[in-house]
Amino acid sequence: MFDKPLMIFDCDGVLIDSEVIYLEEEFRVLTSKGVDVDKAWYVGEFMALAQPLWKNKFVNLIKERAGVDLTDDDFEAMKALTRERIAAEIKTVNGVEDMLSALRVPACVASTTQMQFLPKKLNRTNLAQYFGEGVYSGDMVQYGKPAPDLFLYAADQMGGTVKNAIVIEDSVNGVRGGKAAGIYTIGFTGGSHCFDGHDEILKAAGADVVLPSHSALLEWLSVNTNALT
Repeated sequence: MFDKPLMIFDCDGVLIDSEVIYLEEEFRVLTSKGVDVDKAWYVGEFMALAQPLWKNKFVNLIKERAGVDLTDDDFEAMKALTRERIAAEIKTVNGVEDMLSALRVPACVASTTQMQFLPKKLNRTNLAQYFGEGVYSGDMVQYGKPAPDLFLYAADQMGGTVKNAIVIEDSVNGVRGGKAAGIYTIGFTGGSHCFDGHDEILKAAGADVVLPSHSALLEWLSVNTNALT
């Protein structure tokens, strides 16, 4: 049993139901460039990658599969439209407020989202109140997910240890980062972007357990930790 663990949450797809928007816009651009890829493969390879690595990989994918260049203007237009949609459509993952309200342990956010946008997302969804200053972006470390740096940084800043921390992640790259940091990592499939088989790719990435919802997370915490008392 974990004694008063430090909870480290990813943001998009775990707290905020925004990954579906990112994926829709990315696939819109891929389709417009004549690139057809398997969704499960793409999600495993691309989702939650550190921003510079993700951009390079995305541009190279289009070049390799379609033989065309994605210009900087194309890329920035995609990102701008994605931000507009998130601002207009942003909502929390079902059950997250009940779960966070029940926690009686320190909790923080460790997200690939750039710091200029991450607090805004949390404020718009009224989730910032649960984390205080414990909001950490991939901008803050040299190597983002799937490297362990962001999780190690978050644990250190929160005064916790990797042995008594729990990471909640919905992506392959996030799970890999959590495990590389030596932290118990829960795969989460409660976001609307998750598809049949998403649990299996998280297990294959090394997730210690995979849970389908925040209510299931609460139940798991009640059995395996002292996080709710």
